[in-house]
Amino acid sequence: MSFIPSFLYGIALAELFSHWRRFFEKQYLYLPYVITTIVFTETAIWNVYLFLVQIQDSNLIAYHEYWLFLIQPIIFLLLIHAFTPEIELKDTEAYFKKRIPIVFGLTSLYIALHLTPAFSGSKNDMWFRIIGVIICLIIALTRNIKAIYALGIFWLLTLFFK
Repeated sequence: MSFIPSFLYGIALAELFSHWRRFFEKQYLYLPYVITTIVFTETAIWNVYLFLVQIQDSNLIAYHEYWLFLIQPIIFLLLIHAFTPEIELKDTEAYFKKRIPIVFGLTSLYIALHLTPAFSGSKNDMWFRIIGVIICLIIALTRNIKAIYALGIFWLLTLFFK
């Protein structure tokens, strides 16, 4: 049951880690992209952990229920592919700004899926997720770069509650 979701998260993480090289080359460097990459990387790792904990406690499930486990990693993989530019593309800033609506729209959907009863973890996380959805929707709808910095700060604060 855990192979395909873990595999999808693994593909997303591999894609993200391959783009960390942009952090070390000045022509590729754009701080909101760096912040978002770090947030997405930790989010993927956290969700792999949550998924593995969740399936440990579950019994065999029906095929249609299995698809509920696949939705999150599929959405996450889609948003990572929308987020990461081609290697040869040097204008990270222009690419990032162009993709903000789709990337953060998918991110808000991804976080919102964690609010459904099938995926809800701790009740303490609910408010963090709601705030995350709101921030991501604001970013998606306004393309406000300052909101990306707010997302980075909010994400950093939530690390203390995991």
